Amino acid sequence: MKYFLITALLFPALLASAQVKPDFFPEDLTSTSEGNHLRCYCQPGIRNTSRSKGLELAYSYFGGGAYKAQDSLLSSPLTEFRNHNYLKFSLKAPLVNKDNLKILLSYSYFAEVHDIKRFGPDFGQVFRELNGIKLKSATLGAIIAKSLGEYHYLAFRFRLAANGNYPGLGRYFEDRYAIYKFYGIYGIKPSEDFEWGIGLAYSKSFRRNSIIPFLLFNRNLSDKWGIEAVLPANAFLRYNLGHGDILLLGVEYDSQSYRLTMPSLTNGQSDFAMNHSEVLASARAEHKFADWIWGNFKFGYRFNFSTDFEAKSPGTTPFNVDPSNSFFFQVGFFLSPPDHLRNKD
Repeated sequence: MKYFLITALLFPALLASAQVKPDFFPEDLTSTSEGNHLRCYCQPGIRNTSRSKGLELAYSYFGGGAYKAQDSLLSSPLTEFRNHNYLKFSLKAPLVNKDNLKILLSYSYFAEVHDIKRFGPDFGQVFRELNGIKLKSATLGAIIAKSLGEYHYLAFRFRLAANGNYPGLGRYFEDRYAIYKFYGIYGIKPSEDFEWGIGLAYSKSFRRNSIIPFLLFNRNLSDKWGIEAVLPANAFLRYNLGHGDILLLGVEYDSQSYRLTMPSLTNGQSDFAMNHSEVLASARAEHKFADWIWGNFKFGYRFNFSTDFEAKSPGTTPFNVDPSNSFFFQVGFFLSPPDHLRNKD
């Protein structure tokens, strides 16, 4: 439990020091939608972990506030928002399911909407265009897990996402919207109650390229208690109630980028690369309704880093703002295979 406590204390310290995202956090990591997602595909896994998701539908709601000044002065009244909300659909389907090799294909669609109630004098045109539109993220992916023997394995994930305010369902092969992601991990599982691993996360997007090392740590402290962590992205303390009920308490990092094209009053059109990032402190419950059918409810508090509007064309004025922190909740339903199928090797 000491590993979880150390990490839980680290996140508030980071938030108190600055509203600028630390460099060791990765780009475009949607923990809000996917939970402890790195762990979910790093098989073989350990006993009693939170559930992997085959088909998922989830809705998230974040409370309102104001966009405060970050690196420049803003005139009063400030732009205020009622809420942000997300809708997520995802699907993972097995392509190869052998004892020593598993390959899955994945698809997800994620839509984010900002409900803005008052527009301030600074960058008001940008926020008017942002108000009510769907910021989309459509992703195609592949997951590969290869056993190297009784105690070691490799796992990889490849993803191609199209993020922006484009029309239609996806613009995967247009560089202005494309985000390429790769995760690779070497895992070690000395027992059914403990696994750890080291890995790299690489991202190439319209904002920047990045490569971040990470550490996987999953450990059962007893038949009821356990730790699930992918550092520096997230850390959770888990409690298994039994009879299909799991509780998790922890902290996680969340980030999303979009390419935004919108009308401008001065030069005809503005072109931004927008990024928001935050740390979520939350409690989550997973409940089994029937074989394969699960639900989850999550609530907590979101600590925001700055939201950056990076200029991607001449004449577009970049700016950063600091959204208010807020409470949030998420509700969802998903399909997860029963244990006798999920743990089959």
